[in-house]
Amino acid sequence: MKVDSTMRFWLASFGVGSVMTAFAILGMTVALNWQSPAIEIPVNAATAATRETMCAATGRVDEEMDGLFTLDALTGDLQCAVINSQTAKFAGLFRGNVMNDLGLDATKKPSYMLLTGNASFRATTGTSRPADCVVYVVDSTSGLFAAYGFNWNRNISARGAQQAGALVLLDKGTARNVMIRN
Repeated sequence: MKVDSTMRFWLASFGVGSVMTAFAILGMTVALNWQSPAIEIPVNAATAATRETMCAATGRVDEEMDGLFTLDALTGDLQCAVINSQTAKFAGLFRGNVMNDLGLDATKKPSYMLLTGNASFRATTGTSRPADCVVYVVDSTSGLFAAYGFNWNRNISARGAQQAGALVLLDKGTARNVMIRN
């Protein structure tokens, strides 16, 4: 009889252990399947670089395209070249001039910084609307800064056609509260 009760104990332990293992595996499987669905997180990488005579920055023009903003420190010419995601060719070119807009004197040797930021302007009527990016130009010599934007036509972009226009001065200001003598 002693063998029978020992045998029953081991069989019962094995059975209970097997059932517990099955429930643990089932629980993990159900938990993994019930997790919230993957959330899509948009990623936007913008970068900027500055050298003595040229500044460059990237910024998102719309959901599918980035623009390359360049600023020539010698002339004050600011431009944005947009590469089309369908054709992998530059399909947009927008231009402006920082020296003219800020009234800078080229002989004072401006020292520029170029940055971009995301923008979500109110919807406008028609096919052309403001791009999703603003480019900021700062002259560290004078302390003056400006913000620029441009209109982007998604329909033209979808066809892979070229578009061009002006980088429009949105606003300007100064970062210095006092005048500094040269």
